[in-house]
Amino acid sequence: MKQLLVLLVLLPAFASGQSKVMRNLADDYPDARALMFYHSSLRMLNLEDDPAFDAMIRDIEKIKVLIVEKADNDSGTPAISQLKSDLSEYGYEELMTVRSKDFDVGVYINEDDGDIEGYFFVMDEEESFIAVDLVGNMPVGDVGKLIDIIQEANDF
Repeated sequence: MKQLLVLLVLLPAFASGQSKVMRNLADDYPDARALMFYHSSLRMLNLEDDPAFDAMIRDIEKIKVLIVEKADNDSGTPAISQLKSDLSEYGYEELMTVRSKDFDVGVYINEDDGDIEGYFFVMDEEESFIAVDLVGNMPVGDVGKLIDIIQEANDF
């Protein structure tokens, strides 16, 4: 759940700027916890004034996080499979999958004519799954860094 703490502080967003995939997911799970953050919230995480961190978040406009408790929603593998199918239907491509002992993270990218418009992260844990819709751009090489931040937060 440390990843939740990081995501709470890290990620800003407006619902209207989010992808259709996230809006549909929120409609399917009205009891899910939704978190939205502004770009300025991301900047607050940089307590050490790390220029690399500033560069990583520079072009991120907003982020929405949706946390779906599997037990409360009778969801799990079928819901995640449907989410991945929806991502493909709306033009997202799978960029990578990161597997760890405690959770798996699927990273999807949305491009338009070679320009990155956003990322979508699907984090599957034992008790919940977390969808993160990132609107904006960040260097592909920094995606791993963002996942590391989430994993470090999970250890908190």
